Amino acid sequence: MPDAVTIDKDFARRLAGTVRQLTSDVPNQVDMAAQAVGRILRGASKDVIFGIAERIESESDGKLSDSEMQEIFDRGVQYGKTLAEKKAQATQQASAQFPSAHAMAMFCYQRMEHLDEKHHDFISKMTRTTQRYTPSPKQQTYLEDLYIQLGGSV
Repeated sequence: MPDAVTIDKDFARRLAGTVRQLTSDVPNQVDMAAQAVGRILRGASKDVIFGIAERIESESDGKLSDSEMQEIFDRGVQYGKTLAEKKAQATQQASAQFPSAHAMAMFCYQRMEHLDEKHHDFISKMTRTTQRYTPSPKQQTYLEDLYIQLGGSV
């Protein structure tokens, strides 16, 4: 008589999927799923039927085997890694990679004649300031805007 491990995985998946359909809210789907369970079980051998019954009885306490717990854990770890990779890719794509503040300031300084005079003082100060210091977030944003306006690439 087969135990829980020897039941064909494809058969188990098909049966489990059909059993899950028994919870459907779609009209007539529960009846169709119940009929499908009957067809699936009629197509199974007597050993498989007894194996399923044994599994239901032996696992009625709700405990998972070590191999099942390991499989669940491994799938969870893989799922977590996949999510982390997707998040890292999305973050990398979402955040533009500007050149250094000093390189942007120098780029703007070389093309300053294409800007309104009201920006000239800021650009001149940034060329000196960014040699030693990191600009404030507000200065950084302003510098990036001017850099893009002048045709700088990200």
